[in-house]
Amino acid sequence: MDTTDTPEDPATGPPTFSVIVPTYRRPDLLAEAVTSVLAQTRDDWECLVVDDGGGLDLDPDDPRIRVLHRAQPGGPAAARNTGVQAARGRWLTFLDDDDRYTPRRLELAAAGLARAPVAVCWTRWFDPDRPAGDDPARGRWLVGDVADEILDSTTPHLGSTAVAADVMVAFDERYRAVEDVEWWLRMAERAEVDTIAELGCEIRRHDGLRANQTDVASRMTPNRLLLDERAAYFDRHRRARAFRWARMGSMAATSGQPALARQSFRRSLWARPNLPALRGLLARRRPAPP
Repeated sequence: MDTTDTPEDPATGPPTFSVIVPTYRRPDLLAEAVTSVLAQTRDDWECLVVDDGGGLDLDPDDPRIRVLHRAQPGGPAAARNTGVQAARGRWLTFLDDDDRYTPRRLELAAAGLARAPVAVCWTRWFDPDRPAGDDPARGRWLVGDVADEILDSTTPHLGSTAVAADVMVAFDERYRAVEDVEWWLRMAERAEVDTIAELGCEIRRHDGLRANQTDVASRMTPNRLLLDERAAYFDRHRRARAFRWARMGSMAATSGQPALARQSFRRSLWARPNLPALRGLLARRRPAPP
C-alpha cells in the first residue's frame, strides 16, 4: 500500500473526525460522496479515500483529503481496515462511495458520541432520477447496551455509524458480505450505543452493485459462517436467528432459487414464528402435482 499523505498542521493538531471512504472503480459516484464531506458544517475532519486496488487517479485539491492505494482488491472489510489503520482522528465515520452525507452528518455524530462510544443517525434512500424527499428518514432506536437486540433486525448502515477510535474493532476480512453485520455484533458487545434520530446519510438506490454485493452463493456463505461461528449467540437469541434466515430466504428468492429460499424460510420459522418468513414460504409453495 502506498499513500498520499498530508502533513499534520502543528497549529491545529490531528482532526476530530476521520471519514473513511472505500472505493473501487466508480470515480463519478466517488466525486459526489467526497463533495458531501466537503459540504459538512464542521471542518475538523480528514477524509481517507481508500482505493481498493482499482487504480484510482485522484489528486485532491483539499489537503484534508488523503488517498490510500491498496495494491490488490480486498473487499469492503479490508478497505475500511486500511482506512482505520491510517486514521488520525479521535472519532471514525464511514461513507460508501455511492452514498452521500447530509451537511450536518458530523454534527449529529458528535452529539451522539458525547453520550456513548458508538453513535448512529438515521438514513434514507435516494434516487437521482426521482424527486428529492420521496423516501423518509428511517432508523432503529438503539441506546445503551444493545448486544442482545442488535441482530434482531437490520443493523444500522455503516454510513450512519460513528465510533470512537479507542474502542474500534477491526472488520473481519474473511467476510466478503455481511461484514458490517458481523462487525456490529462484536462492536455492540464491546461498547454502548446512542441514537440521534435525524437524517445524516443518504443511501443511493441504483442498478449497479453496491460495494458488498456479489452472487447469491457468495452472499449465503458468509451468512452461514456467521451463524456457525456465533452459534452460541444465535442459540440464545432466537429472534436474531429467525431474522438472519429470513434475510437469506429473501436473498435466495430474489436470485431465482426457490428451493433454497424455501429451505431458508423454514429454518427461520423453526427458530421463531415470524410473518416475513411465513409469507416468503407461502409465496413459494411447490405446485400441486397434476
